[in-house]
Amino acid sequence: MSLKTIAEKTGVSPSTVSRVLNGTAKISDAVRARVFDVAREVGYLDDRARKGMQGALRSLAVAVPEALLAPSDTNYVSWTIFDGLRKAAAERGIALQPIVSEGDKLDPKTVPVELRKMQCDGIVVFFDENPQVLKEVARLRKPTVLLAGQDPSMHIPSVGIGNRYGARLGTDYLLGLGHRRIGLLTWKGRYTIRQREDGYREAMEQAGAGTDVFCLSGFNPALAEQEILGLIASGRFQGLSALFCLADNVALAAMRALAKSGYSVPGDLSILGFDDAVAGELTRPPLSTVHAPLLHIGPAALDELEHQYRNNRTGQPVRRIELGCSLAIRDSCKEYAA
Repeated sequence: MSLKTIAEKTGVSPSTVSRVLNGTAKISDAVRARVFDVAREVGYLDDRARKGMQGALRSLAVAVPEALLAPSDTNYVSWTIFDGLRKAAAERGIALQPIVSEGDKLDPKTVPVELRKMQCDGIVVFFDENPQVLKEVARLRKPTVLLAGQDPSMHIPSVGIGNRYGARLGTDYLLGLGHRRIGLLTWKGRYTIRQREDGYREAMEQAGAGTDVFCLSGFNPALAEQEILGLIASGRFQGLSALFCLADNVALAAMRALAKSGYSVPGDLSILGFDDAVAGELTRPPLSTVHAPLLHIGPAALDELEHQYRNNRTGQPVRRIELGCSLAIRDSCKEYAA
């Protein structure tokens, strides 16, 4: 997009557009606002900022558990986030150098050692919230970001989604439909999952409603389905009108378990998920869910690393960046009339 195009849209000369955008023009506030509005609308400001960042980061070390790399239903969230990071890095000409730990956790002994050996401009810690790993990585004093996780000790800057407020958004949606007995399906997971549970509890408490929390062994779909079948058979869902599942994997498992037990969704029970996995759109009924902007996490993490690379971090507070969630309303929830 050229200055000439902006000039044509605003009715001023290209030289005036250039001076306005460079902050050197003595011109009325109305004209200045019009130029910036058009420049934003056509993407010129974003393009200029992106070009201004070229030439900073060239390589990043990425510490990642091996189990999170395989594309699968269980790994939908981690794979989508990693794919977003990979594509954004390729677009910016940044090489990713992986350090892969066996299993689903980073090895706190080997990962810091491997990172010290690497020649890189920055470090991405992928998903793992192990405080021992994060503390050791922080000691390397390089631009670093924890991707899709949080460091409660605030040693490491992090980029992820607003888990607590995303869960509150989903709970408030169900409350707005008239539901008061809303069950929560969760599991003993990462810090971010506990934040989602906190959001649910906060919304229910503010609404003056009680909480019904069911803790599963994990979010593996097959295992979750079996455990939910057990909950249904034992009558644990009696009196509930809705289930809020803290991952779409669990929500889809709940829908299958309910169907096998003779219940309809949303006729007998409304179901709400979290993440907005593609599979949720293909179910019958399509799954209503909290949409997490997973593809935006990687680019936002690169922006944070660029910021750290260009600025002296000494004495600066660690930043935690949370991207806002939204609702993807489909057909698995309905209004409830007591």
